[in-house]
Amino acid sequence: MEPHKTGLKPTCREVHRLVSEGMDRDLSFVERTRMRLHLMVCDACTRFNGQMSLLRTAMRRFPLELPDDGAPPLDDDPEHHHP
Repeated sequence: MEPHKTGLKPTCREVHRLVSEGMDRDLSFVERTRMRLHLMVCDACTRFNGQMSLLRTAMRRFPLELPDDGAPPLDDDPEHHHP
């Protein structure tokens, strides 16, 4: 990891990088702490973190493969069915 240029408080750009990297690997204690400190004072990064979390959850629920017949999965929500 590159040295921290801003001391204890990371920039928004660094927090965005840490949020993204945190989806692929465990962040160090120092990285998590610096990110959390920044999120306490930055609404924009807090929203970004929430959006990334939502995307991660959605992607985990997304089917990885199509059914054997090659047809897309059916939507169980009756409001989306067309007569």
